Amino acid sequence: MSAQSTDRARRGSPLKPGDHLRAEFARLGLDQGAVSKATGVSRQSINNIVNGRQPISRAMAAKLGRITGHSSDYWLQGSFGGSAGPATAVQPRGSVLVNHQIARAVKDGVIGITGFDEARMRPAAFDLTFGAVVAPRRNTPARSVRLTRGRSVRIVTSERVAFPHDHLGRIGAVPHLARLGAIASHALQIDPGFSGALEVCIFNAGDRDILLRLGDPVLSLEIVPLGALPTRARKRARRVK
Repeated sequence: MSAQSTDRARRGSPLKPGDHLRAEFARLGLDQGAVSKATGVSRQSINNIVNGRQPISRAMAAKLGRITGHSSDYWLQGSFGGSAGPATAVQPRGSVLVNHQIARAVKDGVIGITGFDEARMRPAAFDLTFGAVVAPRRNTPARSVRLTRGRSVRIVTSERVAFPHDHLGRIGAVPHLARLGAIASHALQIDPGFSGALEVCIFNAGDRDILLRLGDPVLSLEIVPLGALPTRARKRARRVK
C-alpha cells in the first residue's frame, strides 16, 4: 500500500478498491504472481486492478472471494474503510470485533451468521441460540431441557456460522446463564474457515436447576481477525483455480 493510502487508512478515510486489494494481498502473504496463478487471470490484469487502471468485474470478484474469504459483493464495493466502511478494512488484526463491526462484517459477507438479528448484539459479541439437544438423545425433539445440578447436556445452535480463513471465534455461556453456574465446554477456539452450527456441552456447576428453552440465547460469540492467513489456508489459497 502506498504511503498516501496508508495515511488514508489510519485516518479512517475510504480506500479505493485497488489500494484495499493490495493491502489484502500483503496481509495474506500473496504476491501478484501467486494471485495470477490462483485466479487464472493475467498478472498484467492483476497489476491494473491493484493500481486502479481496471475495475473489479463480477467474475473477478468471485475469484478474489475464494482467495480472501470475502464475498463477491464485498469486492464490488466502490470504496473500503472509513467510519462506515467494512469492519475488516481498518480493523487492527488480533483485536476483537465490536458490535457495529460484527454487523458490518455480516452485511458485507465477510462473516456468515444465519438468522442474524442485531437485537442479539452485545458490545463485543453476538448471542447464539439453543437449537436442539444432541445428547442425551431423545425420541422427540425437546422444546426445553432442565439441566439439574452437576449434570450436562450437549446442544447445537440454531444458527450456522461461517468464518473466512483469517478470522476465528471464541464462545462462552451468555452472562445470565454464567451467573447461574452454567459452563459452556468447547474447543479453545472456532477455527478459521469453519462453517456450520456449533455443538457445545453445557454443564451446570451452580446450586440450582437451569432451564434451557428452544430459541433462547445460550452462547456469546466473539470474533477475532487474525494477523495473517494460517499456513494451510495460504497453501489452499495459492492452489485455487
